Amino acid sequence: MKALDTSVLLALLEGDRSAKDLIRKLGGVEVATTEANLLELAYLASKGPARVRARRREALDRLRRKLTVLPIDQRAVSEAERCVLKGDHPSSPLLAGALGALESAGCDELYTTDPQECAGRWRFQVTRFARHNPK
Repeated sequence: MKALDTSVLLALLEGDRSAKDLIRKLGGVEVATTEANLLELAYLASKGPARVRARRREALDRLRRKLTVLPIDQRAVSEAERCVLKGDHPSSPLLAGALGALESAGCDELYTTDPQECAGRWRFQVTRFARHNPK
């Protein structure tokens, strides 16, 4: 299972070419995210003019149906605590819970634009995702 963090999902929603290429590359592989990532996207979708909010919400709903959405449940919290107790922890408790959800679900790789933000000794690989920078 491969996971996408909020920054990669946002790039996908914005039509970023690198994000589309990544999804094609992951074809046939289960792709996941967490409830926390979708909460961040829902918050972002609620900003801006009313005419844009509805389109953003619809795009987020379509994306949600294509992903496995992992809960931040007791198993996720236990995995996050394990990491924190070892002295390695991400920048926020919500991020620790999201990473714990990936760990408890057996995710083998997370794509993110900021791997350093995902501090800790996780069993999954953290891979840097670079957005396409049009000239």
